[in-house]
Amino acid sequence: MATTALLVGTGGSAQAATSDNYWNVPYGQLYVSAYECNTYLTSCSWYTKVQLRNNGGRIMDSITNTTKIYANGLSASVTISKDQPSATITGNQTSIGQVRWTKYVSNLVELSGEARPSWTAVGITTEACLTGNGPAGYGSVSAKCAKIGLW
Repeated sequence: MATTALLVGTGGSAQAATSDNYWNVPYGQLYVSAYECNTYLTSCSWYTKVQLRNNGGRIMDSITNTTKIYANGLSASVTISKDQPSATITGNQTSIGQVRWTKYVSNLVELSGEARPSWTAVGITTEACLTGNGPAGYGSVSAKCAKIGLW
């Protein structure tokens, strides 16, 4: 298992933060990554990926990407969107917006969107978790996660 955090930035552009983890399993490698901007004025993009890699041609019976966005700060809120729909969540660090997508007979699920934290938020945290069912006969996969941000 490996965990990395990387800060990337150029010139006047927004900086990004990423975290990824992987786990070797008998049928390949389960990989999870989470990305978010770490500086913003009004909104922050996020992106997550869950994947079966190095699989020797095996395909997951099902694979689910569950992404949670937390607003960090006193009475903070965050509006999250994936494509057009959006939801606003309010509270302290336990504020969570969640997006989930399951694919069947697949090895990859990617999600992305935008978070708009309230002025009381000091930042956001993005967490991605992989669950699902391994290739025929391997059974279910317990949650494997990557998390980036303030927590």
